[in-house]
Amino acid sequence: MLAHFAIGCAIARSVAALGCAVADKSAQVFVFGAPYGDANLGASSSEWGSGTGLAPLNNLPLRPAFDTANPFCAYAPYLDYFVFLNVDSSAGLSALHIFDVTAKAWTVVPLTGADLPSGDDLVATVDHDTNVIYAYSKGQIYRIGDAGDINLSKLASTPRLTMNWLSQFAVTPQPFDGANYKAVFGQGTNHLHFFNAPGLAAGEAWIFVVHYAWWQPTAQSYGSFPQLPGQSVYIPVATGGAPPVFAYIPDNGQATLFVDTKANATTTQAGFGQSGPTFRYAATAEQLIQYDGTTGNLNVMQLASGAVTKGTGLASLPKVSGSAPVATSTVSGVARTVSTQAGSSSSVAAASSKSGASKAAFVGMSAMLFGLFLL
Repeated sequence: MLAHFAIGCAIARSVAALGCAVADKSAQVFVFGAPYGDANLGASSSEWGSGTGLAPLNNLPLRPAFDTANPFCAYAPYLDYFVFLNVDSSAGLSALHIFDVTAKAWTVVPLTGADLPSGDDLVATVDHDTNVIYAYSKGQIYRIGDAGDINLSKLASTPRLTMNWLSQFAVTPQPFDGANYKAVFGQGTNHLHFFNAPGLAAGEAWIFVVHYAWWQPTAQSYGSFPQLPGQSVYIPVATGGAPPVFAYIPDNGQATLFVDTKANATTTQAGFGQSGPTFRYAATAEQLIQYDGTTGNLNVMQLASGAVTKGTGLASLPKVSGSAPVATSTVSGVARTVSTQAGSSSSVAAASSKSGASKAAFVGMSAMLFGLFLL
């Protein structure tokens, strides 16, 4: 009976937990929290679907558990960091996890604040130019850091960096009622464009100007497409500037909308066929990548043609024991620098191994007692 209980727990976790895919400035695509673990899949779109160029990144210190159903993953191009929120249930939104692409090392930055967002409805982005994180949750906008003082660019020089969740910072009122609103917003030309929100006609968006913390009082039209729940990811510019175009992918999977915030126009490509909360998206300057959180497969859309290549090879890769690699750290709020591999180091959150061992023992004892109760 105890064996059945343990297997049931592993299955439940694998169903609920999602990983994600993210691309760097060299068009390398990485996956984290996939059934087959963490990996660099290479810079060729033919490798992304097949897994032939896979370089594992498992068992690194400070890796989060990727045991949540609504993870956020993004790229900070000027810093060459991958940024993660809500990817470890033990830390929740009290921790910001960062993966240094060059050093192949994890960092944990403690997050504080009187008003924290909810992991259930969190939608976020990293502003391309300022490295400030913006998020929407519980009917309002949040941010982590600011452009001039504390943001992700301070991490290298401030190993004990702690950052704050800020709300109620907008200088103009939000022009719509955010109660029960699951945000759909895209980053374009340093503005956040909110779709499927109250008060919008077809093709319209509410706009938040990030550099001035200002809500535009009237909606902006980008065409005549329907307002639908979905996700968004911006399309990087090959020259490295602030991206004007983002992909808006409705959850029904029937179309992919590319919103051009300079031309105030939208073009439509055929969709991936399916989408929704169990999928995540990444992009290079030439491709839009869909990550299937259930199988770990990647589907790739060529932006020039709209052609979609369905990847199947990744799902056949050996599974990591359990459902995902085990997290190697917790957050305590104190940071220090430790060596993670030869020739590199990373700022990390110091954790009490004694506390972690006690917690693990408690969880193990609880599972055993529950299993005995079922006998």
